[in-house]
Amino acid sequence: MRFLEVFNEIEKGNYALTDESVYASIQNGDEFISLYGGNKDHRSTDRRISVSAKTLKGTPITVFTGEGIIISLDGSAGSMTYKNNERFALNHHAGFITAREDATERVNLEFFAIYLQNFYRNLSVSDGSKTLSLTQIYNEEFNLPTYDVQCRALKRLRGTASKIEQLLQIKAKLKSLVEKEFSVNYRSFQAKGVPISRCIDYMSGNTGLTEEAIYHTLQLETERYDVLSSATEERTMMGKMPMCMIEGRALKVFENKPGLLVTRNGKAGQTRFLNPGKYTINDHAYILFEKENSPYKIDLRWLGIQYRRSFLSFASSSDNGTWNMTGFFRYTSLDIPYLDEQVALVKEVEKIQRQIDGIDTIICRFSSLLSKEIDG
Repeated sequence: MRFLEVFNEIEKGNYALTDESVYASIQNGDEFISLYGGNKDHRSTDRRISVSAKTLKGTPITVFTGEGIIISLDGSAGSMTYKNNERFALNHHAGFITAREDATERVNLEFFAIYLQNFYRNLSVSDGSKTLSLTQIYNEEFNLPTYDVQCRALKRLRGTASKIEQLLQIKAKLKSLVEKEFSVNYRSFQAKGVPISRCIDYMSGNTGLTEEAIYHTLQLETERYDVLSSATEERTMMGKMPMCMIEGRALKVFENKPGLLVTRNGKAGQTRFLNPGKYTINDHAYILFEKENSPYKIDLRWLGIQYRRSFLSFASSSDNGTWNMTGFFRYTSLDIPYLDEQVALVKEVEKIQRQIDGIDTIICRFSSLLSKEIDG
């Protein structure tokens, strides 16, 4: 069957629903509701907005309620979360799915959100930030078991899904520790108030480095480089690219020294440490590195941790924002402790990250079990 045989058209969230709109709504003094976007999990949020808020264009926001499914259309595209009578708002990176009146006994919404989630995630296109269009959703065909089978299967799925949810909550708490601004009483400093441009440089990306460009160079037998983009997880890398010409220019590469990947758009301002290796990037990211003539010793892992808020502060405020590299290098200054104190902070954060990685492994096992229960 096709989507519109059992569902109404997806109601997208509001455009121009920016941080400015959120802050302005604080003055309204009425009820606040959760604001969701293209995130993976629509159960917890650190963003709330007044029910009487307006977008930057002066349009009153849509307040969603009733039984339905939030689906991410950008960012974590394809992720779905079942909702029943919660009041919330959406920006335009997400939409709300409701069943047609004549199809309420053909589809169980809670079952659908679990059963078809991987199907829609796989439909999304990854090039910096995953996207999923309404046209894709409406045109693709899928199969559903009978309504009775859906309801019986859901009883089995709930137990495993509940365990996954508990693990996700623990993971969220650990991530909040990693992502907070660290207040550390360093004993001594190499220097304070150092313009970042004195000790850190950057490499911009290769225009035209797309998945299609990678495909056309598969037959070349030159040295290959890992292609990085705005995705900050290793599993979402774009593959490998041989040394070649891209749009008439030699491929820009980064190799044999540590770096700090900074996303230019999508989840703008996010960082990921790069061990020495062979890398290239498309124009959705930058790589920062220590200048050879820097008078200071800087651990790039420490830089990404300690100055996380600074990186994010130069990103435009949307789920698919843009990182302002020029502003970051013009206005950011560093207080640089000695290297041993930088490393001490890195080790503390890495302990938490190992716990997060362990939870991810367990979640993968539960998700695999969930898939087996669905198939069974």
